[in-house]
Amino acid sequence: SIDQEVEELLLPISDHWMYHFFCVHVFIEEKANENAIAIIEKLANGKMSENEGQQQGFFIQSAYLQSQLAMAYYDIRDYDSAHDHFLALAEREPYRLDNMDAFSNVLYVKDQKVALSHLAHRSVTVDKYRPETCIIVGNYYSSKGRHEKAVQYFQRALKLDRSYLSAWTLLGHE
Repeated sequence: SIDQEVEELLLPISDHWMYHFFCVHVFIEEKANENAIAIIEKLANGKMSENEGQQQGFFIQSAYLQSQLAMAYYDIRDYDSAHDHFLALAEREPYRLDNMDAFSNVLYVKDQKVALSHLAHRSVTVDKYRPETCIIVGNYYSSKGRHEKAVQYFQRALKLDRSYLSAWTLLGHE
């Protein structure tokens, strides 16, 4: 939960939808994923307070919330749920690269080499100079047992973004 003092300061805006987006972001960053999932589901279903009746959620089609939901499931290692949300997100936004590196990790863990190959090909087609693309391609090569090539792509991701934690972690695993 957010610190009591901060909650008191934010109380006047606590019914606004943007407050809930902020809370989702904070909970994801702080690894309070169950809280984030609960808020995202409320936003998608349209019931944020006890006063409101049940209604179709205004944010049910939000790609941002779907990506945050996928990341929350990924962080709690519910790879089946994360896979489903990432897959729906990738189908709806085929040119999206944000968070697709986490999707490639899910595909790697689930040993879905064909899907990982398709994701890598699509990512290179969209933007081969994004660190996310390098991670995806590196995961693909790692799944094929071509560890030297995987290391090359993880290093390329680090050349593009030295602070990219995923690249450092995956490089260490290779």
